[in-house]
Amino acid sequence: MWTSPELIAEYLGDTVDPTDAYLGRCAAAADAFCRRRRREAGYDDGIADTAPSADVELGTTMWGGQLYRERGSADSFASFDETTGFTTTGAWPRVKQLLGVGRAQVDRADVLTVNPLRRRLLR
Repeated sequence: MWTSPELIAEYLGDTVDPTDAYLGRCAAAADAFCRRRRREAGYDDGIADTAPSADVELGTTMWGGQLYRERGSADSFASFDETTGFTTTGAWPRVKQLLGVGRAQVDRADVLTVNPLRRRLLR
């Protein structure tokens, strides 16, 4: 897995028990979701047991933490902030950035096609 209950508990702080069964389900769900999102975005990470990079591991861990925080909530994790007039976006934009998803993918150009065109344009 790209994250674990222990990593998510560390991310959330000392008050979270890493042996909580629900935390294990959040870790498994975050792992499956983040792998699927990266595959849909065009990454070929294979089926490796470890995350392809530290930022992907952190993004997966953060997503698992968000899932855990939303426990018992209707739409997002609970906040006790007095400023109810402001909209919060949560951590999803940061998770997308860490996973490298949500940006356009470009097919690699064939060198045999591009080089002759490039030479013509440079003349």
